[in-house]
Amino acid sequence: MKAVVIHRHGGPEELVYEDIETPEIGQGDVLINLKAVGLNHFDLDVCGGISGYLSLDMPHILGCEGAGEIAEVGAAVTAFRVGDRVMPFLTTSSGQCRHRICNCALGMDNICLDFDKLGVTRWGTYAEYVKVSQQNLIRMPDELPYLDAAATQVAYATAWELVINKAHVRQGEDVLINAAGSGVGSAAIQVARLAGARIIATAGSDGKLERARQMGADDVINYNKTEDIAAAVMDMTGGRGVDVCIEMVGGKILQQSLAALCLNGRLSTCGAHAGEKVELDMIEFFRKQITMTSCHFAPKSTNTEVLSLVGQGKLRPVIAKAFPLAEMRAAHELLASRDFYGKVVLEV
Repeated sequence: MKAVVIHRHGGPEELVYEDIETPEIGQGDVLINLKAVGLNHFDLDVCGGISGYLSLDMPHILGCEGAGEIAEVGAAVTAFRVGDRVMPFLTTSSGQCRHRICNCALGMDNICLDFDKLGVTRWGTYAEYVKVSQQNLIRMPDELPYLDAAATQVAYATAWELVINKAHVRQGEDVLINAAGSGVGSAAIQVARLAGARIIATAGSDGKLERARQMGADDVINYNKTEDIAAAVMDMTGGRGVDVCIEMVGGKILQQSLAALCLNGRLSTCGAHAGEKVELDMIEFFRKQITMTSCHFAPKSTNTEVLSLVGQGKLRPVIAKAFPLAEMRAAHELLASRDFYGKVVLEV
């Protein structure tokens, strides 16, 4: 099969488009013929060797997100057939474990205690084919295009988990959404709008903020021009603050976002590329009765719900640019530049 392979850690120059042996499936596995691939900033970290997963067996195929149809099924597979339209689930598990409390059995298969990850601990989606077990598949609605599906799992399922399942955003609430130009940020604007919230979006460029307004943001803040997000939010809310912040930046942006919350405010986070270790004023935290929660992607149940909403047109993935698989280096260069709005995807 054709695949984009790395033989050592590094930048986009280490991504090689070449022929490599197609994975052989076991009795409980399926082989997916991928039609589209979604790119994520996490891919850059794994490629560069800074993700924390440093003992990859080389050669390795990156990619945790994709969509396609089943080309082959193992003898023990009962739930799927050749031709089914599916997505591989990026956090892989067996569905059951020997732990006294099994997270997968409780519906939290995104934080399986026996953690494994597509594109990291096993070959991923930067290829014509990917092998996964039947427990780690998500069915696609018939009306959902492959490119839209490939732009959905990380960005929209994570955004739904943050906004709806974790922060419990309600009609009429004020919601601050950081990194509004990112895949998750742009998705969170749509999800919060669907929930009936008033949205304040932040980003580092006026161009991204204009797109955020087009997506449904009511007010915007350029955090490269505004020294204090909290002060700007207080001006916009008459000194009250926002009910909820959807945060994925970290560092001083996280600190300012906590300060921007109203009494009983909630902050929901899924990232920290601008600073993973953050000093907090715990006196202010408990005096304001702040609730802080987080998610690591989203469980299969959330993915299924969001894919249905995308298929119905209630949510619409924002695709910044689509590349052919052979142009993965150019796609990674765009991903690293952050000079785009929405999601970078590839056609296989």
